[in-house]
Amino acid sequence: MNLFKTGTGCVLLCFFTFVHLSAVAGAAELRAAHVTQIINDVKLLPGQAAARAAVVNDSVGAGTAVRTGVDSRSELTFSDLTITRLGANTVFSFNGEARQVDLGSGAILVQVPRNGAEVKIRTAAVTAAITGGTALFESNKGLPTKLLMLEGIGRFYPTGHPEQAVIVHGGEMVMMTPDGQITRPTKFNAALVYKTSKLITSFATLPNADLILAVIDQQQAELSSQNGPTNQPPRDSTGLDTVTLATAAMSPPPSSGGAKFGPPTAITSPNPYVITSGTQINTDPMITTNGITDFGKIYRGAALDGPLATWLGSSPSSFDSVDFVNSSGGGFNNPSSNSLPIPGFLFAALQLDGDPTVSNSSGYPTLGFASQGNINTSDSGAVFTFGGMQQVALVTLNGSINLSGISFANFGELFIYARGTGSSVTFVAPVSNLNRVQIRAEGDIQVDSPVTVNGTQQNQRGFKALAGNNLTVNSAVTSTGGGITVQSLGGIAISSTAQLRTMLDSMGNSGQIIILASGSDTSVNVSGTVQADQAEVDIRQTGIAGQTTLNNATVHGDVVKISALGTNGALNIGSGNVLGADTILKLYATGSNGTLNFLSNVTLSSPANILAANTINISQGVVVTINSAQQADVFTNNPNYFGFGGTGTPANTGTFGGVGAKNPQPLSAAPPLGGPGQGP
Repeated sequence: MNLFKTGTGCVLLCFFTFVHLSAVAGAAELRAAHVTQIINDVKLLPGQAAARAAVVNDSVGAGTAVRTGVDSRSELTFSDLTITRLGANTVFSFNGEARQVDLGSGAILVQVPRNGAEVKIRTAAVTAAITGGTALFESNKGLPTKLLMLEGIGRFYPTGHPEQAVIVHGGEMVMMTPDGQITRPTKFNAALVYKTSKLITSFATLPNADLILAVIDQQQAELSSQNGPTNQPPRDSTGLDTVTLATAAMSPPPSSGGAKFGPPTAITSPNPYVITSGTQINTDPMITTNGITDFGKIYRGAALDGPLATWLGSSPSSFDSVDFVNSSGGGFNNPSSNSLPIPGFLFAALQLDGDPTVSNSSGYPTLGFASQGNINTSDSGAVFTFGGMQQVALVTLNGSINLSGISFANFGELFIYARGTGSSVTFVAPVSNLNRVQIRAEGDIQVDSPVTVNGTQQNQRGFKALAGNNLTVNSAVTSTGGGITVQSLGGIAISSTAQLRTMLDSMGNSGQIIILASGSDTSVNVSGTVQADQAEVDIRQTGIAGQTTLNNATVHGDVVKISALGTNGALNIGSGNVLGADTILKLYATGSNGTLNFLSNVTLSSPANILAANTINISQGVVVTINSAQQADVFTNNPNYFGFGGTGTPANTGTFGGVGAKNPQPLSAAPPLGGPGQGP
C-alpha cells in the first residue's frame, strides 16, 4: 500500500540498441522476427485473428502485433540480428520495408547490430530515428514520451516532420511533453540505468555493451573532473527526476537520492480529490486529473523508510499491529517484500468516480491511495480495473471507507484499510475476477455485495476481513483455490443472505474458512451458508464470555470445528441447522464453565463426531441425531441429557438419536481442538 503524487504525464523507458552507421536509402528490410525470450504474459495479435500466447521461436511477421502484460517482458530477434525488447504493458508492431517500429504504448529496447541501417521508432506524435547506438524509448497516453540514448546518435522529431529533429548523443535524453513540446537534450545517469533496468538485467548481455560502457566511463570522468568524485547522477532541466524515471524498472538504492522518496505530501486541492475515467496515473509516481498534475512518493519498506503509518504522516496504532490469524506477512507497518516498492499518493480526502488509466512500465507490484480523511465513491457504476495492477491499496489515516455504486474487476489484489478509532468499511462494491481481497477496519466492517476471487498463487489469493469492532457479512463470498478468513476483535454476524464458500481450482486446491471473534462478551452468529469444498471450516469465539450461535445455518467441510472457548463460553445450536463434515465434526465449549447447548433438533452428519464441553445440555424434547456409522464421542463433566450415560430425565432434557453417543468421558480426556485452520 503506498501513495504518491505525480504529474500530467510521465513516460517510462524504452531501450533500443543500435550500431554506428549512416542511414541509406536502400537499407535492408526488417524481415520476420523470432521470439527469443518470454517473461510472464506475452501475446501475439496476428491481424484479424484471435490473440494467442507467444512461445519461444514463434515467427513474428509484419502485420502481427505483440502485446505484453503486467510485469511481463519479451525479446524478439530479427533476421538482420536487430534485437527488440518489450517492457510491461507494451503494444508493438513493425514495418519491415521502412525499417520502422510502431509503438502503440509502453517501453521498448531495440539493438541494431554494428553497421546496421537506421531504425525508426514511431508513435502517432513523435518519432525517434536511431543511427547506430543504444537507446531507450517509452510512450504512454497522456504522459511525456522519452528517449534515452545509451550510446550512439539519435534523432527525435514530431512524426512527419524530420526537419524539426533534435540530435541526441550517447548519455543524453530528450522528451516530448503532453502538449507537444520537445525539450532540449540533457544528460542522465547511464551507469545507473545500465545496472538496474529490467530490459537489460533480465536478458543476456547486449552485443553493444562495450560501447555503452565507454559512454559510462566518459560520464564518470566528466563528473570527477568537474565536481570531484561523486555518486550523484546528472540531472535534467525538466524538473523531473531523470534517474528514477529511467530506472523505474527497479527501485534505485537510497544513495541515489531523487524526489520520489521520502514522506509524501498530501494533495489538498481539490478536496476531496476525485479520480475519474480521465485521470492519468504513472507509477513514477504522477497523477493528472483535469490537466493538473500532482506527484507522489515511493515507499521502499520499513528498513529504509520506517513503519508505513509513520511514513504516511500518522502514528502507528495498536490495531496496525493486529494481523490475520493465519497471516504470514509483516503486517500493515511492514508490508511483505512482494508488495514493495509501493508508489502511492496521499490526499486530504478521496472520491472514486471513474476507472483511471494507469501506466506501470516499471512493473511495480502495488499502487497505493491514502487519504487523511474519508474515502468515498460516486454512484457512477464504474468498473475499476486500475490498469490490471497486481495490488491496489485504499487506506485512510483517520476516516471511514464507503464503497458503493462501483465495482472492481480484472486485476490482482485489493487491500482496504480504514484506520482510526471508529473508522469503518462499508463494502457495497461487487468484486469479480480478482486474486485476493483484504479488508481491515479499526471500527466495523459490513460486506453487502458479492465478492468472487480466484487467484493462482498460493499465498496471494482468497478473501480476508479483520474488524476492530463488529463484522457483518450479508452477501456471497466465493473463493476458488484460496481461503476465506472473517476475523473480529468484537463480534461477527454471518446473516441468512450470506454464503461463504471455497471451491476447488483446476489443480484440485481449495481453501479453509475461518470465522474468528475474540470480543470478551460478543457473539458469532451464523445463519447463512459456510461451505469449504475438501477443506476445513473453523468457527470459533475465544472471548471470556463469548457465544457462538447457529440458527438456520448450513455448514459443511472436510473438517468442521465450531466452538466457544472462553471461560464462560457458550456454543448454541439453534433451529434449522444442517451440519456435516466429510472427515470429522467437532463441537467444543471447553472453558471451565463452558456449555454446549442443543436448543432444537439437529442432525450431525460426519464419519466422526466429537462433542466436548464442561456442560452439555440437550433441551427438553430435542433430539440430536448422529448420522454416522459410529456413535458420537462425548467429553463432558456434566452430561445434562437422558440416555447414553446422561444424568437428565425425559421430563426435563432431550437425547441422542441415530446411532447415538458413547458414554461420556471427562472433559480433560477430550482431544485438542487444534488451532484455526490447522486440521482436526
